[in-house]
Amino acid sequence: MAASKAARMGFGNCGGGGLAELCTVGSVLAPTYRTRSPQAATLQEEDNPSGNAPTPLCDGRVSHGLRSRDGRGRALTADFARVQGRGRLMQTKNPRAGLPAFSLFLRAACVALALIGASLSAQSAGSLGGRVTDASTGLALAGARVTLAGTDLETYTGTAGDYSLAGVPPGSYSVEVNYVGYPGVARSVEVNGATRLNVAFNSETVELDKLVIEGAAVGTARAINQQRAAATLTNIVASDEIGNFPDQNAAEAIQRIPGISLYRDQGEGRYIVLRGLNYNFTSVKVNGGSFAGADLGERATPLDVIPADALAAIEVTKVPTPDMDGEGLGGQVNIKTKSPFENDGLAASFSAQGQFADQSGEYSSKFNGYVSQRFGSDQQYGFLIAPTWQERKFGSHNYETGGAWVSPSDNGTPFYTPEALEFRDYVINRERYGVTAAFEARPDTGTVFYVHGGHNRFTDTESRHLTIFDFTEGTLNTASVTADSATYTALRRYGRRLRIREKDQEVSTLTAGMEKQAGAWKFDVQAGYTKGDERRPDELTARFRRNTRDASIRYDANGPYTLSVTQLAGASFFEPSSYNFQRVDLANETGSETETDLGFNARYDFTGSPAWVKFGALFRNKEKEAEGEVYELTSAPATFTFVNLAEPASDYPYLRVPRISTAAVKEAFYSNRSAFTGVRLFEDSEFEDFEIQEDVLSGYVMGGTSFGRLNVLGGVRVERTEFETTGNELDLVNEVATRRSAGRSYTNVLPGVHFRYDVDKNLVLRASWSNSLARPSFGDSAFRSLVNSDDLEITRGNPNLKALEAVNWDASVEYYLPSLGVVSAAVFRKQIENFSYEYEDPTPVVIAGDSYDLTTYANGSDGSITGVELAYQQQLRFLPAPLDGLGVMANITFLDSEATYPTRPGEDVPFIGQSDRTGNLALTYEKAGLFLRLALNFRTERLREDEPLGGEAWQDLYVDDFKQLDLTARYKLTKKWELYGEVLNLTDEPFRVFLKSPGANQGNRLGQVEEYGWSANFGLRWKL
Repeated sequence: MAASKAARMGFGNCGGGGLAELCTVGSVLAPTYRTRSPQAATLQEEDNPSGNAPTPLCDGRVSHGLRSRDGRGRALTADFARVQGRGRLMQTKNPRAGLPAFSLFLRAACVALALIGASLSAQSAGSLGGRVTDASTGLALAGARVTLAGTDLETYTGTAGDYSLAGVPPGSYSVEVNYVGYPGVARSVEVNGATRLNVAFNSETVELDKLVIEGAAVGTARAINQQRAAATLTNIVASDEIGNFPDQNAAEAIQRIPGISLYRDQGEGRYIVLRGLNYNFTSVKVNGGSFAGADLGERATPLDVIPADALAAIEVTKVPTPDMDGEGLGGQVNIKTKSPFENDGLAASFSAQGQFADQSGEYSSKFNGYVSQRFGSDQQYGFLIAPTWQERKFGSHNYETGGAWVSPSDNGTPFYTPEALEFRDYVINRERYGVTAAFEARPDTGTVFYVHGGHNRFTDTESRHLTIFDFTEGTLNTASVTADSATYTALRRYGRRLRIREKDQEVSTLTAGMEKQAGAWKFDVQAGYTKGDERRPDELTARFRRNTRDASIRYDANGPYTLSVTQLAGASFFEPSSYNFQRVDLANETGSETETDLGFNARYDFTGSPAWVKFGALFRNKEKEAEGEVYELTSAPATFTFVNLAEPASDYPYLRVPRISTAAVKEAFYSNRSAFTGVRLFEDSEFEDFEIQEDVLSGYVMGGTSFGRLNVLGGVRVERTEFETTGNELDLVNEVATRRSAGRSYTNVLPGVHFRYDVDKNLVLRASWSNSLARPSFGDSAFRSLVNSDDLEITRGNPNLKALEAVNWDASVEYYLPSLGVVSAAVFRKQIENFSYEYEDPTPVVIAGDSYDLTTYANGSDGSITGVELAYQQQLRFLPAPLDGLGVMANITFLDSEATYPTRPGEDVPFIGQSDRTGNLALTYEKAGLFLRLALNFRTERLREDEPLGGEAWQDLYVDDFKQLDLTARYKLTKKWELYGEVLNLTDEPFRVFLKSPGANQGNRLGQVEEYGWSANFGLRWKL
């Protein structure tokens, strides 16, 4: 399939093999290979500091965050795109267009490199490889700088501590190894052919005052050293000595990196917002391979499905090089699972944890661990398995307007008034479990084989108890309206609802590959498969409401976040007997995403020169589908009443009313299912059904060299995309669904140039110009069409949307402190084109003589974002005891953006989801087995990222400032046992949403308030 697809996309053969067999994966063995002149410090560094073969692969995350509302405040939620030709789909472009030149270029590059290799094959040169470890802890030291004194050869160790130097002339050398946090070491070696030299810090027999990095500082050291080793600006979070992260899931584990903020769901981190760009723009990989998103219908990758316990490190690459996937406007996140080569011999760890949620008063539990074993005559084989299981019971308290307000011009008063008020009480049970496994073989210094696999499952069971006052069903007493209150009379249809929902997500990944060094050549190949599924079985909502117009209700507010409701007349909304049965809503939704990729890289280092050349290719196939069935059941047994289903009020503090019992509703519904009858909702059941296939074939050529202390890296990546989509064209009048297909092909060219200047071993300057992309949202580009013959309206998706494109400029300076620390500053600017937006075509579509209004999506919006990232982190070991256990971490990011939206002409609006400031501040103390951390994470207000932009400024939803304070404590009882505890959200920080009030003396208005309370985790860890 891959070969036929590649041929169809216009790539020929190279050196006798089809380029469909090649793919961008990662560097071989030693991830960073650098050359150095005798007069200068390090000069040339390769792109991947991790030491693993994988390099991020295409994941295709895109945002539809530029959606709009109409001028009356209604969300335009249908996902459609601008259709050129006034209602006719554009013809699919020739898949081969633009490719012959690129194909010829790649063929020429292959031939040239083959000739170079042949001409130099007679030169004799040895190689030097080995492993760098800490003898005190037995851990591999990734990111250590390895220099061959008196030569121009230098490299960095990978994740497993391995390094490799090619093109080493035979002879005697002194090998110098530098690791931030430790004094440097030197070892003598005689190179003759393939030579191996292992280096261990703290291996001396007699040391009066041995310095050992242990405990939580291991994670700090790993992150700092691997960051220093990176070719471009990269931030890393790594596990500590016992193999743990300080946070619960993958998203929360990286929230303390500069430029990172989180989109949270029920208080838990879910998506990554990188450098102020919507979470749909962040590309996510696992071990350098694709990672399927489990969310229904979109590209965004939720990270709360991945427990942090199974991870070794998370790399955030903010400036991609040409050998990395072009997807990801904000950057790329690579989640690296544990490797058996991180430890020697047998290693194991186990943790048992209890959890407590203050707001719900519920206790939960969590268990995780791992076992790894190295074996073979030289411990050249390794196996690891890491299972984890967690259950978390908690809740949240919410009240909101949903963002819908009536303007003064529409309500006849000087003030805005809400369309509705909702009070929501959530009862939540989340369960995560998973397992990761790895088998790796390193039979010699120049060869690596590996298979990595993982399976994660996340279930979210939720009961939402809702009380709603729909003020559009009453009469506004205009004389009562003030900035903070209003009275409604003759109100009916205030309601009580219970929604019972279970969201079940599973993600499986499998990657296999090899890395091989053969003289001056390095090769790597990787194949990957990943599948994500989401199921929402029997989402059931029981609705009850008051049908009589007999109520008078007044609301009173004090600022945007304090609200109360008072009943002045009518049947009491507290009493279950005041409500009539309305209906039961029943929905079943499923979706899946499958991705397969195959990639290849090759690199040649020129003997006697700091120059090198690298090329590769990647083929990726992504398939996405979604399907739903929705019913309204308006007939139910006479016993299905609020009175019979009621249970006492909970501790929800804002409107304490009897609740509808979850257990009673499920018992009544499923024990007598046939008695609930109604209709299938044609539009809701058919419109969201679609299938998408996206094939991407990409290739690149890049190279680098050194001029004194300056390293220069440049190249170009070309990505060819074939996109096909199948969906339903709906005739709403006759309720007929017809399957339709459409598609397009397009090519993106992504050049980049990167500079690195090593002032010395600890001071690094970087500058880059690069290009990246984000493919169109599935929701916008999937073919779906509604034809309403009664209203003469058409809404339609647009498979012809262009990919978003970004031109990126970056510069940074990093100084690595000997006392295990780093001070850094970075500045960046991104110019982005081709945002999509929803609009109405001014030219009608004529069908059988009738003119239809067309609503669709189009490209047209653009914008730019500029940022400054400042960071400081250091272990203050130079202070006198006992203060030498102190450490500090601080970072802040300043962002400024503006975008043009065709639906908001004449306005410069910031990017959706972008805060002007984000940052972290943490104080740590680690000494004598005790570790303490007090950490603050904050971000300022931003336009809400999961809602459309308003049709006018007064309809925009803003998320208010957020500050979360967490406390962590650990105590090492023995060398193997550790006791720990943490308290999260110490100050009970809520999630708050508001609307501004231009043109009215009213101040900010209520959008939403959601409170979670504080929570605590406590447990015991053991490590072999």
